[in-house]
Amino acid sequence: MKLSILIPAYNEESSIQQILHEIKCVELSTLGISEKEIILIDDGSTDKTVEKAASILPKIKVVRHTKSRGKGASLASGMPLATGDIILIQDADLEYSPSLYPLLLRPIMEKNTSVVYGSRFMYKKHPENMKIANLVANIVGTGLINLLYGIHLTDSMTCFKVFKKEALKELPLSCNGFGIDTELTAKVTKRGFKIKEVAIPYKARSFKEGKKFRPIYSLKVLWAIIRYTFI
Repeated sequence: MKLSILIPAYNEESSIQQILHEIKCVELSTLGISEKEIILIDDGSTDKTVEKAASILPKIKVVRHTKSRGKGASLASGMPLATGDIILIQDADLEYSPSLYPLLLRPIMEKNTSVVYGSRFMYKKHPENMKIANLVANIVGTGLINLLYGIHLTDSMTCFKVFKKEALKELPLSCNGFGIDTELTAKVTKRGFKIKEVAIPYKARSFKEGKKFRPIYSLKVLWAIIRYTFI
């Protein structure tokens, strides 16, 4: 089987080479994954993110936005290019390790589910270095999603989301920003797919290290939670 890895990136020249190196090195053949397809969606970067990525993987698929449009817009641009049987979302920073791919993929390869989320809070109630404001936003947001969508997740906002391609087939995406996590959860749930969570270790980076999510963005995520309840 073939794994498509979508990497939205905005000014990640300091980490993109290491992430790609780790992706190249992770061994998946024992799970039945024979090919890894990597799609980098450059969201209007003003640094050398793309150039540094190409130095590691000269034939990497690249989608380029002329200006920053957000994580959701990046995924919407990248998904139509994915040709794999399974699609995995990977951030371009170093918060989520590709070494965890076997853990994330195993439930799908064992045919126990079609959608897997990596839960930071199943592993540790307060993940390392996560700011209190971000912790509260995650807990409240996930709780509201559970209430409105009738599901039972611990970490709906995790980056690590893995889907069998059928779960995303012809799925329209309209959210440009971080609300994309809510939109994906809402829409695959409404399609009848059950989401399985697996515990993953996680260490948050600081704003000085390039973290993009700010507490104020929680308001947009809240609007997305309410909006996709009715769409």
